[in-house]
Amino acid sequence: MSRTSERLAEGSRRRTLGRSYAQAAIGGLVLGALAAGTVPAAYALWAMDDSVSIPAFDHGRVTFAAAPADGSAALVRSTDGAAVELVLPGSKMAEVLGQTGPDAAPIIWTFEATGWADGIVGLVYDVSVTSQVAIDGSVHDLSAGMGQEGTLLRHSTLTVYPADAGGGCTAVPATPDSSDEETRKNIMVFDGQEHRLQASGARSDGGTSQTWCAAMAFINAPDGSYVNDAFAQGTAEDGKVYGALDTWNTTVGFPPSLPLLGTYVNDAEATGVAEDQTRPRDVDVWSAALYPDPSSEPDITIVLDPAATNLNAAVTQPSDHFATTISNE
Repeated sequence: MSRTSERLAEGSRRRTLGRSYAQAAIGGLVLGALAAGTVPAAYALWAMDDSVSIPAFDHGRVTFAAAPADGSAALVRSTDGAAVELVLPGSKMAEVLGQTGPDAAPIIWTFEATGWADGIVGLVYDVSVTSQVAIDGSVHDLSAGMGQEGTLLRHSTLTVYPADAGGGCTAVPATPDSSDEETRKNIMVFDGQEHRLQASGARSDGGTSQTWCAAMAFINAPDGSYVNDAFAQGTAEDGKVYGALDTWNTTVGFPPSLPLLGTYVNDAEATGVAEDQTRPRDVDVWSAALYPDPSSEPDITIVLDPAATNLNAAVTQPSDHFATTISNE
């Protein structure tokens, strides 16, 4: 090798060593910086003994609302999965006083549940009759299934059930019969647990609406029976006497009413002087039955509590927590 070639090779080796040393030095600085920043952070996470929450993210969108079917009140929308409340007016309950006969048709009040779910989400809801709210604001709990004493609801049946496929309410479910007045449950909800509005992942345009029925009927036990006996007797051509006896009953019942409060009794005495100076005298008594005013019948609160379902079988179902809700409109 010539002297010139040796000088070029030596320069090349110095530049290569210099670049390698510089890279090693930079790498050492970087590693040093990482080590200085990582060790305290790792130690802090290890010593903190806490969990790191993962922000919620949407699996779908849900909306739910309910309203009386007669349009007497505005649509009540659920906010973030909260339950919605509807009011069955006490004035509607008071219409049972117009029922006549032991098998009178029930008074019907209807309401609608409506909503939809997007994505993998479905929608179910519970229906319950929770309380009576009087005019003065006092509340009576109906969780035991019995109305407050002194109200028409206590002496009536209230049956809440889904309408038939055509939206009709004629098929009122049979209510259990009990002879014990003290423990008789007269408020019943049928098919009201996790009632499905929409299957998971089955969103259809326009959403879904379902009609519910509330049937009210006064427990109008007959007050008695009017018994009729008929006897007929006749003589045949041969002189023989033939007879027949028949009996039939007629149910007697007073119009429905709240329990009697009492009787208002009036006594009247009149004395007069006749032309012959005699003093005729007369006494008369009449009375009036007093009943509570049905116009003060408490309103009835019906609660619809929605919950989301999920196509993912690993998720606990149903879930009361909606990420967001949006308007039905």
